[in-house]
Amino acid sequence: MNLPAALCLALFAFAFLAGPSSCEWGLDAYFWVGVGLCVVLVALPWARLRQAPVRTRWLNALGWAGAGVGVWFAGFVLGGFRLMCRLM
Repeated sequence: MNLPAALCLALFAFAFLAGPSSCEWGLDAYFWVGVGLCVVLVALPWARLRQAPVRTRWLNALGWAGAGVGVWFAGFVLGGFRLMCRLM
């Protein structure tokens, strides 16, 4: 398994850990881990594919970032997150 796919899988697994605690800490943590993952997924092709043309690196960066956002959203939907925790 390659590194970007493993990172996406780890984010998806983290959704099920953070989802039940979304009112306390989970939603904030999942948001910031997702932002960090997208930044890493954009940076990885630039670090790993130094010999590849710039167009190839951009396409890889955008493709993996798009996959990361898709996994991020799927984890949010399937992970049991709550947006409205307390109504006063």
